[in-house]
Amino acid sequence: MGLPKCDMSSDSPRPYSPDPQRYGSIGEGGEWKEAIDAYYWDHMSESYAMAQALGAGFGGATLAWYRMIEGEALTRETAEILQATEWLTIEFNGTLDDDHQAAIRESCEMVAARLGWNFEMPVRATILVPEADAPWHGGRFGYCIDKFPFDKICLPQRASVHPRDLRELVSHEFTHVITLNLTAGRIPHWLDEGLAVLMEGRDLPMSANWMNPHDLELAFGVDRRDEHNLQHAQEAYAQAVFLVRYLHSLGGDEKFAQLLRAFTNNNLWTEVKINLLGEQSVDEALNEVYGMESEEIFEQANNLH
Repeated sequence: MGLPKCDMSSDSPRPYSPDPQRYGSIGEGGEWKEAIDAYYWDHMSESYAMAQALGAGFGGATLAWYRMIEGEALTRETAEILQATEWLTIEFNGTLDDDHQAAIRESCEMVAARLGWNFEMPVRATILVPEADAPWHGGRFGYCIDKFPFDKICLPQRASVHPRDLRELVSHEFTHVITLNLTAGRIPHWLDEGLAVLMEGRDLPMSANWMNPHDLELAFGVDRRDEHNLQHAQEAYAQAVFLVRYLHSLGGDEKFAQLLRAFTNNNLWTEVKINLLGEQSVDEALNEVYGMESEEIFEQANNLH
């Protein structure tokens, strides 16, 4: 059954400018600034035109940005954008039958129900063209981007072959939409990714290598094109899921919903301790909901490992 087309025009004005920290090494005053601003507004043709003019930079310094922009821009060139619900638009090339559309919508609704999310932020789910599913693409397995005026989850073409695979990946990426918004981006990678895999419904085999909170966080940032680093990242995901399952055993979904909100429900003094004195947001939130901080949770979970 066809759905009405979304009328969010990419030609609307861009009064929004993302936080300069998103530019990374490019810097706020760099030539790439306008291309990245256009990307975060989801003006993909405009962003891609500027990226093509600028190139990948000396030594490929901006290649990661270039490839992300390219994949989404090539998708946009021939895509149809459908309004699936009041809060969800779906962007895809070719055809997307009722079962696949339902898989996207129902996965989002399932995760939202478990984490107590009321769809405060519109979401666009984009199924990327096959060209974006390549080793050089840092997000080839799917990713979530905090855009404006919606959050965007991008999914590889192969994920749309079977509704079951689509449900798993959408559940994972939509979890990131919720955690991003409820924690204002303060959630650490281990908790964010562990929760996303839990919502996805996968079990990952644990290795004998147990990492402390600092090392586990670093493990998510390795270059996964290297085989050794990829193995290290896989171990990080497995440990993160183990930790999240341990937390789930202490209070289920209800506690998770409380935990995500605990990152931002702070009084002024708590915010001062976090922003000026360096207290870890995750420890403050974990202590509020579970009565333990990261180190103790890691230790107790490791005892069950």
